[in-house]
Amino acid sequence: MNDTSPEMQRRLDELYLSLTPEESFKKMLSMCSTVREIILSQMPAGLTELEKRKLLFEIYYSQDFSKEEFEKLMGRIFPGGNV
Repeated sequence: MNDTSPEMQRRLDELYLSLTPEESFKKMLSMCSTVREIILSQMPAGLTELEKRKLLFEIYYSQDFSKEEFEKLMGRIFPGGNV
C-alpha cells in the first residue's frame, strides 16, 4: 500500500538524499528504536526479558525462513527451548 502523493514522495526522496551518511544512519536507528518500542508496548504484561527477546526475534524474522529453518535458528540462538 502506498498512500503518499507523488509530490510528497519526491520531497521525501530529496530530503533523504540530502542527508549525510551519519544523519541517515541516525534516522534509521531512530526509526528502528521507535518500531521496537511500539512492538514491546503491545506485548502481554508479565513477560520475562528472555520471553520478550524471543517474541521480538520471532516478530522480526519468522517470515524470512521456513518454519523448520526458523525453529532450528531459534534453538541455536535461544538454547533451552521456545516460549
